[in-house]
Amino acid sequence: MRIDNIISNSAAIFFLLLLFILPTLDTNGQNNSNTVSSENVIDLTHTLTEDFPFIPIPGITFPFKKTPIATIEKLGVAANRWEIHEHIGTQIDAPSHFFADGLSLEQMPVRQFIAPLAVIDISERARTDADTAVTIEDIKNWEKKYGRLPKGSAVFMYSGWDAKVNDAKAFVNMDGANTMHFPGFSPEAAAFLAREREVVGIGVDTISLDPGEDKKYKAHKAWLAAGKWGVECIANLKQVPPVGATVFVGATKVGGATGGLVRLIATFPSSAMKTSSLSVTSEQLSGAWKSPAAENIGNDTYTTREFKFTKSGWQVEAVFYGNKEMRQPLFSFVGEGNYTLGNPSTVVPEAINAVFSFNRKSLTLLTDDAAVIRRFNLADCNLTRGERKDISDTGCSFLTSVNTCPQEYDLINIDGNNLQLGARPADRDMCSEEKRPKSLGLPLIKQNK
Repeated sequence: MRIDNIISNSAAIFFLLLLFILPTLDTNGQNNSNTVSSENVIDLTHTLTEDFPFIPIPGITFPFKKTPIATIEKLGVAANRWEIHEHIGTQIDAPSHFFADGLSLEQMPVRQFIAPLAVIDISERARTDADTAVTIEDIKNWEKKYGRLPKGSAVFMYSGWDAKVNDAKAFVNMDGANTMHFPGFSPEAAAFLAREREVVGIGVDTISLDPGEDKKYKAHKAWLAAGKWGVECIANLKQVPPVGATVFVGATKVGGATGGLVRLIATFPSSAMKTSSLSVTSEQLSGAWKSPAAENIGNDTYTTREFKFTKSGWQVEAVFYGNKEMRQPLFSFVGEGNYTLGNPSTVVPEAINAVFSFNRKSLTLLTDDAAVIRRFNLADCNLTRGERKDISDTGCSFLTSVNTCPQEYDLINIDGNNLQLGARPADRDMCSEEKRPKSLGLPLIKQNK
């Protein structure tokens, strides 16, 4: 196609300013009232030149060409004519690129062009295997480190291939049998992201979403069939953390376009570089952790906590006392279930988010003192001193049933032999994401086996 363009610097500046005042997304893909951090702004776009690599398809693709049609010297204004096809340079694929009934680029929801960014690094494999690909296992390994991919996120592959972009032959890497060799997404990974995760876009630092050896474009088809976008020829992903960045896809708006050039930009706070590696693993968490002393929870009440963790399960026993010396036990609570480790906390930089699910809750009365029973509203719970009672279905006093609160949203930080969970709020409610603690509580000490 031929496009006559007058490049406006003021328009470009306006576009960038517009991007940076837009709200960012939290890990659930919802609007965040904070503006996007401009501490780090990375241009993920290659400069398009007449030497830029492209997939050679005889009679269809061709090099980019720029020809002056007006000059400052002759007309007082400068303008160029571009000879270009849609799929060259740092560019985007719309669903209509492979599907006649797919959305063309201008029809795609603009909301999808701003997304939390996950970067999956396969550069180590790509150094020795040009045909390597992002797999479902790579995706799940990323999630083990950083938590489940957020709703509305984009997933980009970093292979290090962008370093070859100034050598078209090496970038396309065509062999004698006309087969290209470079990394991409496996069709299984593309289908997994399309069907099993709420991801809006994928991207690669190579010239195609598919590995070069795939001549049937199976990853393209698996992905674009879901009505989502893909970007190719991404630059500078090495400079972006694996989690914590936001990507802006400055897609062109041409009627009926199957794709086109993009100005791709990532922004992130410096803290993202520090917290991009998950600081807690299930292996670190496994074992027993206990309060070093009675903890004052107010109203002349004290408690001790002991947590026990396996690879995926957890149990807590909290014993409540009427004095600091722990000579007056009142009752004990046991909760147990499974847990998941999530993304690094954006509120408490040294912590990660976690969710503790309840399978069972039980309560044991440890006193006959009627005043204590009245004070804690235990009279209606049909408790017998010394006997553990299952309260999973009914709850008791301030302890809710499993149905009422099936899981709690928490924080975790491990520093050596110290474990800190979130500081429980005054109303003790941590049953929803918005109730997740905003600070860490008192430490627990790792117990010897």
